[in-house]
Amino acid sequence: MKSGEIVDLGLKGRVAVVTGGSQGIGKGIIKILQREGVNVVDFDIRNPDYEVDYFKVNVAKKEEVIKGIEYVVSKYGRIDAVVNNAGIERYGTIDETSEEDWDNIMNVNVKGAFLMAKYSIPHMRKQGKGVIINIASIQSFAVQKRVAAYATSKHALLGLTRSIAIDYAPQIRCIAICPGSIRTPLLEWAAEEEVGKEYIEDKIKEWGQIYPMGRVGIPEDIGYLTAFLLSDLSSFINGTCITIDGGLLSLIPISSPSKKI
Repeated sequence: MKSGEIVDLGLKGRVAVVTGGSQGIGKGIIKILQREGVNVVDFDIRNPDYEVDYFKVNVAKKEEVIKGIEYVVSKYGRIDAVVNNAGIERYGTIDETSEEDWDNIMNVNVKGAFLMAKYSIPHMRKQGKGVIINIASIQSFAVQKRVAAYATSKHALLGLTRSIAIDYAPQIRCIAICPGSIRTPLLEWAAEEEVGKEYIEDKIKEWGQIYPMGRVGIPEDIGYLTAFLLSDLSSFINGTCITIDGGLLSLIPISSPSKKI
């Protein structure tokens, strides 16, 4: 198979909602799903800059989530998959993090995924099938400094994933995807915060060299995995978390002797 070639996963005609799909990882996921023939609806607070069915939704607000789900079911007659990708990040230790920032992160990253699941699951149960994907992070397992609220929210998504998986199987599957660093506007913002706008590319390249694969990921990397997990080819995958991090979590950052001993 050539690089970038799409294998027919049997997804044509299915209906999926991706939250936070107007840019970054969400956009990458939608692009791959569209190429597979999926009817995708982007739930986001910002307008997308590409062609996709879009419905403005703040996932932290119950009424907006309900209206969005009703729109999808009314237009397409079903909802086969939900990808909870919407997320925000703020840097800070516990004592540096304001209560407002803590609440905002938890509301979007965790409550948003809860609300999306809560109001899509009844439709999935009625049709007898569905898949929910929660986009967590490798920071669900290993944490960098000064991301207390963000890391906590990504840990919480693993608990939500397992709970949905065991409560609603075998009709509904739920899986968490845990990406490493992915080239998105959020990563570029983090690089700019650290070194300034002029040196963003150098910083991202430096981060990439930490990874065994020698680069950071791209949104399409997450899109390909998502498409597979939404397909029937992954029908026995449920209640687990899949890391997609170029091998980073397998690396012990301690040098070994250069000569055989």
